[in-house]
Amino acid sequence: MMDYRKVAANFVIIGDCKLHPAVVEISEGRVVNYYEFSDELPMTEWIGGTVILQRDRENILRAYKDAQIIE
Repeated sequence: MMDYRKVAANFVIIGDCKLHPAVVEISEGRVVNYYEFSDELPMTEWIGGTVILQRDRENILRAYKDAQIIE
C-alpha cells in the first residue's frame, strides 16, 4: 500500500483545466492523483486557496501552493 498525503483546495489548476474544489494526492513529492469532490473526505487535509500542478524538469508532476512545493 502506498503512503500518500491528501490535500484539498478551493481550486486545483493543471494547464487550462480548473477543478473546484479538488483533492490532490501526493506521494514522495509526486502527484499521484487529483480529482474534484463534493462531500467531505476522510483523511484529507484542507489547505484552501489554489494549488497549481506542473511538471518539473524531470517530467514529474508536482503540486505548488504560493510558489512552494507541497510535499
